[in-house]
Amino acid sequence: MDNGARTGKALRWGLLGAGKIARKFAGDLISQGIPVVSVASRDAERAALFASDLSLPQSHASYQALLDNPDVDVIYIALPNHLHAEWSIRAARAGKHILCEKPAALDQAECEAVLHAVDRAGVFFMEGFMYRCHPIWGLVRALIEDGRIGEVRSVRASFCYDMGFNPGNIRQSREAAGGALTDVGCYGLSFSRLIAGAEPSRCTAVSRINPELGVDEWTSAELSFPDGTRARFDCALREARPHSAVIQGDRGRIEIPAPWHPPALGAEVRLWPDDGEEETYRTGDGLPLFAREALDVAENLGQRQSPTVTWDDSLGQARALEALRRSAGLI
Repeated sequence: MDNGARTGKALRWGLLGAGKIARKFAGDLISQGIPVVSVASRDAERAALFASDLSLPQSHASYQALLDNPDVDVIYIALPNHLHAEWSIRAARAGKHILCEKPAALDQAECEAVLHAVDRAGVFFMEGFMYRCHPIWGLVRALIEDGRIGEVRSVRASFCYDMGFNPGNIRQSREAAGGALTDVGCYGLSFSRLIAGAEPSRCTAVSRINPELGVDEWTSAELSFPDGTRARFDCALREARPHSAVIQGDRGRIEIPAPWHPPALGAEVRLWPDDGEEETYRTGDGLPLFAREALDVAENLGQRQSPTVTWDDSLGQARALEALRRSAGLI
């Protein structure tokens, strides 16, 4: 099998994990005619039911069985956070291309091990920040580069929701590296680094840690970048707030009302120039986000990484995430 020769809708996907995010990912791909051929779970019945529900031709009762499947070209890793690096490395050693859900790694050492494995195996690897694949970010970048808000001075973001007290959920499991920062705070970190176009020189965070579960229920983080740009983001899994992303310049600001899950059509960007009235822009071509992410993988397969989230980007993300977790007392 020549994985490198398979592009676009011919690339055959296998799913490591049979949870909610894997189901959404598979549904988006199937809706666009992108082949999803197999799913793996450690629970054979769960994998079989998942495959039946989505009319997938195969299911596996172990993760390794999926990696050994010659009908699969690329693996989507939708496992709990603490398993991402391990199974990325195993997938690379099996010669599979990899799209790994965020966070790809919990610290710098894990990320370096993953990148060493994929580089040695000669396979594609991308950290799955699907929000970055939406055309809204090209629009935001163009507005900034056109000088519409002047020099960027600061960014702010929020990704907060309330899932209640649920100790059986992996998002509230310390052993599975759950908690607000690793679950949704990584979006605010990714966004801050994207807009700053650099790595932070200082990372600090404050968290409310559940004493029974040992995970952060909410975290507020602040970043400083070498050029003086400042960033702040809030994240929570026990506190609901509107999602937001704001870029403040010295001559105006940009607001993205739905930054993390922008709609396929009509995604809004609002611009407030200091010398003019509010402007609203809309973008989107109708492609579901996860399908767009899968096509991004296919289009960049030959380069083994995507400009949307490069290997260096993932390494910087892991380094900053580790610093924030340490600052907050989470490690």
